[in-house]
Amino acid sequence: MTFVEDVLSGRASLDDVDAYRDKWDEVEGDGEEYHDFLGLLWPEYAMYVEDDVLGHVIEARRQAGQDLRTYLAARKDMSPTPAGLWSLGERYAELWRVFEVGRCTGTFRAGGWGAEV
Repeated sequence: MTFVEDVLSGRASLDDVDAYRDKWDEVEGDGEEYHDFLGLLWPEYAMYVEDDVLGHVIEARRQAGQDLRTYLAARKDMSPTPAGLWSLGERYAELWRVFEVGRCTGTFRAGGWGAEV
């Protein structure tokens, strides 16, 4: 089970994310990428690194299993918080496009997050 799945099922809370990082570190990921261990898509993880979007990811998943971008797109005109997060997400627009066509593996480079196609 991932962190996101555990939060959705009530086995964990958002405050437990650091404990999940510790758990991942203990097993050195066992070959699993940290974003996968958390249950985040690459672009969601990139946004999480810059701004704690976990609560929004959880809410997006509760809304018929939506990804964060779909969730924010539907809400960006309703209030400042989704609008601000939408702007952050747009910095990763190319990564979202690559992900959406199912060809994405993410990498972290010195200049920031990128996508390999």
